[in-house]
Amino acid sequence: FDGPAPEIINGRLAMLGFAAALGAEIATHTPVRSQILQAPVPIFFTFVLLSSASLIPLGIVGRKPVEFGPFNPRAELINGRAAMLGFVTLVVGEVLTGGASLF
Repeated sequence: FDGPAPEIINGRLAMLGFAAALGAEIATHTPVRSQILQAPVPIFFTFVLLSSASLIPLGIVGRKPVEFGPFNPRAELINGRAAMLGFVTLVVGEVLTGGASLF
């Protein structure tokens, strides 16, 4: 749990999880907890697969991270942190309202 890997991996998963949960909530009016309970196995395997895939670039030593316009390591870190906060806010909102927090 040393170095940039944990935060990068958690940030990537948070970006995916926040976008998926928010999209599903908007489309189906289903809270995050219900979404997870409806499909726990596919969600678990998706997170395991993406976590594993996120480790592959860390094995490439001596290679400079690729930057393409606004897509760079710093932007990924900031977006990951924002997604982590967004996901927590979404879940807390659902707990406080007792259902879907947005609709």
